[in-house]
Amino acid sequence: MIRLKRVGVFLMIVALAAGMAGCVTGIPGFTVKYNIHISSGTGGIVTDPGEGTFRYPRGTVVNLVAEPDRGYRFICWTTNAGTVADIYDATTTVTVNQNYCFVIASFGE
Repeated sequence: MIRLKRVGVFLMIVALAAGMAGCVTGIPGFTVKYNIHISSGTGGIVTDPGEGTFRYPRGTVVNLVAEPDRGYRFICWTTNAGTVADIYDATTTVTVNQNYCFVIASFGE
């Protein structure tokens, strides 16, 4: 019984250390990566890098390309991070410096 408790405690410590590794900065051997969830509204799609959740190292410059459907036009990018190079250009970039809850391409008729 005591051995099972020790194994359980060991496994909890290993799990905590692994979970913290993604949050550590400045330690050699650790690469901090952040999530970006990219999507689009009605009237078009994001073709580069595509739609979904992507993971990039901090400082990565990611190309964004949005293409409107027929009868629609690109309006802007919406994000909670504020690091899109040009929110009014359908072809732009975003620099990954933190986790993004969302980056959305908006279209209008």
